[in-house]
Amino acid sequence: MRLPDTLQPWAPWLIWFDAEIAGVLGELLLRLHPVLGAFRMRAQRGAAEPEGIDDLRRRGSYERLLLSEWALADAAPEEFDRRAAGGEHLFLNPKLVARQVDALTVAVFDTGPGQLGAPRLVHAALWILLAQRAQAAGARFLWGVLAQPGELHEADSPLALKRLLSARSLTPGGAAQARASAEPGGGLAGDLQAQWAQALDAAEPSPSERWSVGAHAPGYALGHRVDVIRADADELAVTVAARQARRELRLRLPDPEPSSRLLRGEFERLAATRHKIPASARLSRQQPPIVAADGRSVATLWAGESAAYVQRLTPPHESQRLLPPKTTRWAKHRHLLAACLSGRHFAGVLTRSQFLDAWQLANWGSLPHPLPQHLNAAPGQARLMQCADLDGRDGQRHLLLWSGSHLLCWSARHPRNGRRCDPPGYRVLEGVIGFAAMPPQRAFYLQRSGEGVQVCRFDRDGSSTLSTLPCTGEASVGFLFGHVGSDGWQGDVAVEFRAGQRGGERHSRWRVWRRSARQGQQDFELALGAQWKVIGLAPMPQDGPGLIALDPERRAVVRIGERERTTLYASPQKISVASVAAAADTIALIDVSGRLTILRHQGRDVLVYEGGDD
Repeated sequence: MRLPDTLQPWAPWLIWFDAEIAGVLGELLLRLHPVLGAFRMRAQRGAAEPEGIDDLRRRGSYERLLLSEWALADAAPEEFDRRAAGGEHLFLNPKLVARQVDALTVAVFDTGPGQLGAPRLVHAALWILLAQRAQAAGARFLWGVLAQPGELHEADSPLALKRLLSARSLTPGGAAQARASAEPGGGLAGDLQAQWAQALDAAEPSPSERWSVGAHAPGYALGHRVDVIRADADELAVTVAARQARRELRLRLPDPEPSSRLLRGEFERLAATRHKIPASARLSRQQPPIVAADGRSVATLWAGESAAYVQRLTPPHESQRLLPPKTTRWAKHRHLLAACLSGRHFAGVLTRSQFLDAWQLANWGSLPHPLPQHLNAAPGQARLMQCADLDGRDGQRHLLLWSGSHLLCWSARHPRNGRRCDPPGYRVLEGVIGFAAMPPQRAFYLQRSGEGVQVCRFDRDGSSTLSTLPCTGEASVGFLFGHVGSDGWQGDVAVEFRAGQRGGERHSRWRVWRRSARQGQQDFELALGAQWKVIGLAPMPQDGPGLIALDPERRAVVRIGERERTTLYASPQKISVASVAAAADTIALIDVSGRLTILRHQGRDVLVYEGGDD
């Protein structure tokens, strides 16, 4: 990682982090450094002591005479005497150093509830600043936690900084403060600042610079005080105070994604795990990957072949490792109209004139009823349609086919007494703009209505409406992510409405809803330029609802929330197609070179499958 010249003084610490976190810390370092003031340390004391060799001189004690000169005394005594009389002998001259008996800086950090979250970013930056200041002055830097008076730690490794970041407490002052406050007549015993002052006064050596970092009452605490408080929703107020001076500044909160990783102690992104796709498998750059609802498998079609490549993944809570891939094929003369992952098996629907054949979906064979005339099943569709294979009542299984704004439904009974039951005709639901299958039990879909957009469920009992979301305008595309709770639909919905003009440029209007028993209801709108490509909903509900989209240059996967945008992954090449799992934190994309990349845990885990034209 190459750092700008302005950050070079802190380079030994910034190399611990990836580029994004180093950028966040670098900005904080540059803002905080000027307000710390000059480094103050007591005068040097102690006698000068030799430490190493300074140079060679022609005067000195014969105890420090060079060995080569003593060798001359044995080989040529007369020459040795002549050089001694003329002052030509060479003597070692030691380097004298005056020891600093109190070259020590100590910082005490408040890790209580008042400093959780964003203030800890300032703690990390101050930890680095004070460590660098002490090193530059030839001093030591030690740190401690307010709740543990007298316990000091070195600041010499990333593990030490992670230890500070993990020292969090929901009790003001920590457990020690709670116990001290409960003691009869606690007074001074409950004052952790006073306990720290006593401990540092008794230390040997006693530190010359003492810093107290947190949210404190008036006064100068241990000597230098740094107060860090939230000023408003996106700013921190920092006050650096001592008896000689007082300085204040406002810090704007940095990008939340690298900031969160820093506070979690994830200093570096996990290295991408790479796997080579077989040379025969050139992945299609027109068909988006098919991601299983649970995110545990991803299927990609081969370019120009009747075959698909299925990569199995470990569950999200397990350590990431590569599992053996699988290749599946269908008849070359048949056209694949729709596809899905049924468990970890690739399955789909093949076309035969105006008839459909279920392939690996329940061994139904051909369905005798032709498709409705207004549905186009001709070969050469630009994109595969979505389909799902669900369990039904009394041995029935339901197949749902997503076709434009039509949801095609039918069922087939299992054979009884050796005789196959004829399936009934198709049922077509109109105005469907979004579809998410949760096999094997149910699927959810969004349907336009006169009142707005309806969230509907399709299961073994048929279809039913769960909720109606009021809106104005004609909805064109939608995504949904959630489940059925005790009081109906629980989850997120995003709907795109007809594009318009904004500032002379075309844009799309997105409406995002959240229905949650714990977090209540949220409803907001987003305007995105026409070049943005939304591919799904953000699968991390605790971060608030948001969209997953490709940026206008198709170089990054971005999470778009109500107030912020976070880059989850920056691609080295342009992204051609991408998909998001319906019920898991998994995103799959194929770039223009035919390389498959799978993102998990909000882009922190990256699996790269080399192949295509590389």
